[in-house]
Amino acid sequence: MIRAGEAPFGTIEMDELDRRIMRLLRPNARRSYASIARAIGVSEPTVRNRVDRMIKNGAIFPMARVNPAAIGFPVDAMVGIRVNRGYAKGVGARLAAMESVAYVAYTTGSFDILIEAHLPDNEGLYKFLNEDLEEIAGIAYTETWHILRTDKTNFEWEGENVGRAPLGEEGAAAVSQPPDA
Repeated sequence: MIRAGEAPFGTIEMDELDRRIMRLLRPNARRSYASIARAIGVSEPTVRNRVDRMIKNGAIFPMARVNPAAIGFPVDAMVGIRVNRGYAKGVGARLAAMESVAYVAYTTGSFDILIEAHLPDNEGLYKFLNEDLEEIAGIAYTETWHILRTDKTNFEWEGENVGRAPLGEEGAAAVSQPPDA
Protein backbone atom coordinates (compact mmCIF):
# COMPACT_ATOMS: atom_id res chain seq x y z
CA MET A 1 0.00 0.00 0.00
CA ILE A 2 1.28 3.45 -0.91
CA ARG A 3 0.93 5.87 1.99
CA ALA A 4 0.29 9.61 1.73
CA GLY A 5 3.63 11.37 1.89
CA GLU A 6 5.49 8.39 0.44
CA ALA A 7 7.15 8.17 -2.98
CA PRO A 8 7.19 4.39 -3.54
CA PHE A 9 9.23 4.30 -6.73
CA GLY A 10 10.87 7.71 -6.67
CA THR A 11 9.43 10.96 -7.88
CA ILE A 12 7.00 10.82 -10.79
CA GLU A 13 7.64 13.25 -13.63
CA MET A 14 4.50 15.21 -14.41
CA ASP A 15 4.04 17.26 -17.54
CA GLU A 16 1.46 19.95 -18.27
CA LEU A 17 -1.07 17.36 -19.54
CA ASP A 18 -0.86 15.44 -16.23
CA ARG A 19 -1.37 18.69 -14.29
CA ARG A 20 -4.38 19.67 -16.41
CA ILE A 21 -5.95 16.24 -15.85
CA MET A 22 -5.40 16.57 -12.09
CA ARG A 23 -7.01 20.04 -12.05
CA LEU A 24 -10.11 18.62 -13.70
CA LEU A 25 -10.31 15.58 -11.40
CA ARG A 26 -9.76 17.52 -8.17
CA PRO A 27 -13.26 19.04 -7.83
CA ASN A 28 -14.98 15.88 -9.12
CA ALA A 29 -12.95 12.67 -9.03
CA ARG A 30 -15.87 10.86 -10.69
CA ARG A 31 -15.64 13.00 -13.82
CA SER A 32 -15.51 10.75 -16.87
CA TYR A 33 -12.36 10.25 -18.88
CA ALA A 34 -14.35 11.21 -21.99
CA SER A 35 -15.32 14.56 -20.45
CA ILE A 36 -11.74 15.28 -19.42
CA ALA A 37 -10.49 14.31 -22.89
CA ARG A 38 -12.98 16.70 -24.53
CA ALA A 39 -12.04 19.53 -22.16
CA ILE A 40 -8.31 19.33 -22.87
CA GLY A 41 -8.36 18.07 -26.46
CA VAL A 42 -6.84 14.60 -26.17
CA SER A 43 -8.20 11.08 -26.59
CA GLU A 44 -10.04 9.21 -23.84
CA PRO A 45 -7.41 6.41 -23.78
CA THR A 46 -4.72 9.06 -23.25
CA VAL A 47 -6.55 10.37 -20.18
CA ARG A 48 -7.17 6.84 -18.88
CA ASN A 49 -3.49 5.90 -19.31
CA ARG A 50 -2.32 9.10 -17.63
CA VAL A 51 -4.67 8.66 -14.65
CA ASP A 52 -3.73 4.98 -14.29
CA ARG A 53 -0.03 5.92 -14.35
CA MET A 54 -0.49 8.61 -11.69
CA ILE A 55 -2.44 6.21 -9.45
CA LYS A 56 0.07 3.36 -9.94
CA ASN A 57 2.98 5.65 -9.06
CA GLY A 58 1.27 7.12 -6.00
CA ALA A 59 0.88 10.68 -7.34
CA ILE A 60 -2.90 10.62 -6.78
CA PHE A 61 -5.17 8.46 -4.65
CA PRO A 62 -8.60 7.29 -5.84
CA MET A 63 -10.80 7.51 -2.77
CA ALA A 64 -14.05 8.55 -1.18
CA ARG A 65 -13.76 10.69 1.95
CA VAL A 66 -16.23 9.80 4.72
CA ASN A 67 -17.84 12.53 6.82
CA PRO A 68 -17.50 11.01 10.32
CA ALA A 69 -20.18 13.22 11.92
CA ALA A 70 -22.77 12.23 9.32
CA ILE A 71 -22.36 8.53 10.14
CA GLY A 72 -22.46 8.84 13.93
CA PHE A 73 -18.95 9.92 14.94
CA PRO A 74 -19.22 13.68 15.64
CA VAL A 75 -16.44 13.83 18.25
CA ASP A 76 -13.14 14.64 16.55
CA ALA A 77 -9.94 14.67 18.60
CA MET A 78 -6.29 15.20 17.79
CA VAL A 79 -3.90 13.54 20.23
CA GLY A 80 -0.20 14.24 20.53
CA ILE A 81 1.63 11.21 21.94
CA ARG A 82 5.11 11.04 23.44
CA VAL A 83 6.47 7.49 23.63
CA ASN A 84 9.27 5.86 25.56
CA ARG A 85 12.50 5.38 23.62
CA GLY A 86 12.31 2.38 21.28
CA TYR A 87 8.49 2.12 21.32
CA ALA A 88 7.47 4.44 18.47
CA LYS A 89 6.92 1.83 15.75
CA GLY A 90 5.05 -0.55 18.06
CA VAL A 91 2.84 2.19 19.48
CA GLY A 92 2.18 3.53 15.97
CA ALA A 93 1.19 0.09 14.72
CA ARG A 94 -1.24 -0.41 17.62
CA LEU A 95 -2.78 3.01 17.03
CA ALA A 96 -3.10 2.40 13.30
CA ALA A 97 -5.00 -0.83 14.03
CA MET A 98 -7.65 0.97 16.12
CA GLU A 99 -10.98 1.47 14.32
CA SER A 100 -11.57 4.96 15.73
CA VAL A 101 -8.16 6.27 14.65
CA ALA A 102 -8.21 7.88 11.20
CA TYR A 103 -4.71 9.37 11.08
CA VAL A 104 -1.34 8.30 12.49
CA ALA A 105 1.83 10.31 11.78
CA TYR A 106 5.32 10.17 13.24
CA THR A 107 6.48 13.69 14.02
CA THR A 108 9.33 15.80 15.32
CA GLY A 109 8.99 18.28 18.16
CA SER A 110 7.13 17.83 21.43
CA PHE A 111 5.38 14.64 20.33
CA ASP A 112 6.56 11.48 18.62
CA ILE A 113 3.17 10.59 17.12
CA LEU A 114 0.12 12.64 16.19
CA ILE A 115 -3.25 10.91 15.72
CA GLU A 116 -6.80 11.87 14.84
CA ALA A 117 -9.68 9.88 16.32
CA HIS A 118 -13.41 10.00 15.54
CA LEU A 119 -15.75 8.91 18.32
CA PRO A 120 -19.53 8.69 18.86
CA ASP A 121 -19.72 10.96 21.93
CA ASN A 122 -17.78 12.44 24.85
CA GLU A 123 -18.05 9.17 26.77
CA GLY A 124 -16.39 7.47 23.81
CA LEU A 125 -13.61 10.05 23.92
CA TYR A 126 -13.18 9.49 27.66
CA LYS A 127 -12.94 5.71 27.14
CA PHE A 128 -10.51 6.13 24.25
CA LEU A 129 -8.18 8.37 26.26
CA ASN A 130 -8.42 6.62 29.62
CA GLU A 131 -8.83 2.98 28.67
CA ASP A 132 -7.84 2.30 25.05
CA LEU A 133 -4.64 4.36 25.07
CA GLU A 134 -3.76 3.15 28.58
CA GLU A 135 -3.54 -0.41 27.25
CA ILE A 136 -0.73 0.47 24.84
CA ALA A 137 2.71 -0.15 26.33
CA GLY A 138 5.25 2.58 25.65
CA ILE A 139 3.03 5.65 25.77
CA ALA A 140 4.66 8.12 28.16
CA TYR A 141 2.42 11.18 27.77
CA THR A 142 -0.52 12.43 25.72
CA GLU A 143 -2.08 15.79 25.05
CA THR A 144 -5.53 15.99 23.51
CA TRP A 145 -7.22 18.67 21.43
CA HIS A 146 -10.99 18.14 21.16
CA ILE A 147 -11.97 19.72 17.85
CA LEU A 148 -15.07 21.81 18.50
CA ARG A 149 -15.70 22.90 14.93
CA THR A 150 -13.94 22.61 11.57
CA ASP A 151 -14.39 25.44 9.11
CA LYS A 152 -12.03 24.14 6.44
CA THR A 153 -10.60 20.83 5.33
CA ASN A 154 -8.57 21.19 2.16
CA PHE A 155 -7.93 18.15 0.02
CA GLU A 156 -7.31 20.38 -2.97
CA TRP A 157 -3.64 21.26 -2.45
CA GLU A 158 -2.16 21.93 -5.87
CA GLY A 159 1.29 20.48 -5.21
CA GLU A 160 1.72 19.61 -8.86
CA ASN A 161 1.92 23.38 -9.56
CA VAL A 162 4.47 24.36 -6.92
CA GLY A 163 7.28 26.29 -8.60
CA ARG A 164 5.46 26.46 -11.93
CA ALA A 165 3.92 29.36 -13.81
CA PRO A 166 0.11 29.62 -13.63
CA LEU A 167 -1.99 28.10 -16.41
CA GLY A 168 -2.27 30.08 -19.61
CA GLU A 169 -5.60 31.20 -21.04
CA GLU A 170 -6.34 27.90 -22.81
CA GLY A 171 -5.60 25.84 -19.71
CA ALA A 172 -7.75 28.08 -17.52
CA ALA A 173 -10.64 27.73 -19.97
CA ALA A 174 -10.42 23.94 -19.81
CA VAL A 175 -10.46 23.99 -16.01
CA SER A 176 -13.51 26.26 -15.85
CA GLN A 177 -15.72 23.86 -17.82
CA PRO A 178 -18.37 22.25 -15.63
CA PRO A 179 -17.86 18.57 -14.66
CA ASP A 180 -20.11 15.80 -15.97
CA ALA A 181 -23.45 15.41 -14.25
